[in-house]
Amino acid sequence: MVVTRLRNIFIGIGLLMLAVFLLSLFFERTYLVKREVTIAVAPAKVFPLINTPALWDEWMSWGAPDSSYTYIFMGPPSGRFAKKIMKGPQVDIVFKIIQSRKDTAIRYEISTADVEFTTDGDILLSPVPNGTLVSWIDSGDVGYNVFARFSLKGIQQRISDDMDQSLLRLKSVAEQAR
Repeated sequence: MVVTRLRNIFIGIGLLMLAVFLLSLFFERTYLVKREVTIAVAPAKVFPLINTPALWDEWMSWGAPDSSYTYIFMGPPSGRFAKKIMKGPQVDIVFKIIQSRKDTAIRYEISTADVEFTTDGDILLSPVPNGTLVSWIDSGDVGYNVFARFSLKGIQQRISDDMDQSLLRLKSVAEQAR
């Protein structure tokens, strides 16, 4: 009797988990966020700030100094293959520049050390009459992660808010350095 009840409970839990997983397949698994800001300096003044991981702390809210993390910089100081690794108590995060075009753009990849999550992004610099238009595009795929699929809209909003905050800080830092 007890064994039958336990078996039925486990079957019920298993069916519930299967139903939640199947339901999650109807939710989006990819996201794309794009934000822009105009900065009143030339692209050549903005580029070093986006192309040098050691300078990201000055403007980027992702990876801002946190005492619970250890920061390691690897590869060249700037440009392609430059890396910032954040070793944390629960997860290691790797920021890596995978492509760099002088005064024009960088492409980056952010991943966790165990590669459970990867996001790709581009930061593009376009000359405009009053300075530089900075376009930041971030995209990712949460795969079959059920929790991430159900919360993707919230994740997108958080990324969007962080990008807006970071771009305003980039604008401030670049314009003060004139």
